[in-house]
Amino acid sequence: MNTNPTYKVFIIEDDGCMTESIEALLSKAGYVINYASTGLDGARVELLCPGEKPEAVDSALESAERDIRHCRKNKDRILTYKDIELNLDSREVTVRGEMLELTSIEYGILELMLKSPSKVFSKMNIFEAVWGETYFSEDNTINVHMSNLRSKLKRANSEQNYIQTVWGQGYRLAA
Repeated sequence: MNTNPTYKVFIIEDDGCMTESIEALLSKAGYVINYASTGLDGARVELLCPGEKPEAVDSALESAERDIRHCRKNKDRILTYKDIELNLDSREVTVRGEMLELTSIEYGILELMLKSPSKVFSKMNIFEAVWGETYFSEDNTINVHMSNLRSKLKRANSEQNYIQTVWGQGYRLAA
């Protein structure tokens, strides 16, 4: 007769990488793993067994929680919009998985817009955020950089419209 209880763990998580990490840690400790994806953001690890948790579960859960925090931290360092990915650490931008060569100004404009995807940015907002200087006059600088950025995005994927002009107000990401 087996006197060791079977501890079952049910994992609900949408990130396959995270689920595999948690499952691997707990499986090593001898636990039966079930998992599901909910479509909701966030992870939940729950023990489905009566009685005391053995120390191995505590240790495995602490390790899994560290992995979750690490994955979330790294995940937050990549901004996405449609098929654009902007990596804040490497400062690389890809469209449809292909590297996009941007100037530092174009990168700054795209990063600004991806960080606030529903905001309409005036020329003054863009200039002061990207250049870090006070915007004094209406000139063609923003228009030229925005045109160059749009052209590069269009070359990378001609089927998508990424940046929309809001006449009299500025620019925003296209719906």
